[in-house]
Amino acid sequence: MRAGVLFLAMMAAAGCIRLVPRPDLEQPKAAVDRHALAGAVERGGEEAEPRDEKDVFVKGRDPSVFSFLSLTDLRDEHTVAWKWYDPSGRLYKETAPVTVGLSGRVFARYAAWDEIRIFEAQDEGRWTVAVFLDGAVALTSRFEVKSKL
Repeated sequence: MRAGVLFLAMMAAAGCIRLVPRPDLEQPKAAVDRHALAGAVERGGEEAEPRDEKDVFVKGRDPSVFSFLSLTDLRDEHTVAWKWYDPSGRLYKETAPVTVGLSGRVFARYAAWDEIRIFEAQDEGRWTVAVFLDGAVALTSRFEVKSKL
């Protein structure tokens, strides 16, 4: 008898459960489409593309390292900032947050970039660049600086 009552109670409780579909989540207001480390950035009109993409840069041959960021479906205004760390992990360069986008506008694609110059006296080894979107780490990438290939 108890088993029958327990079974009926479980069935009744199961009837009280209902599954409700989750409403569509709001899409992010900015999405990182691509990040590239490059020796140059080519600009043409409103477009920009990284050129000479690589993760090893040679002193005397490569004058700069560019961190190129491509954002898609950028809605409204956001900030992007970069922090560059030398091989020992010390902060080498930090940019102030840069505003990207415009309030009330949507951009299918939006490009932003920063660079560090490569000097002969610069430390060799594995460097790190961290890219921040709206104050939060969006990505990190590592690259190497050498005196010869």
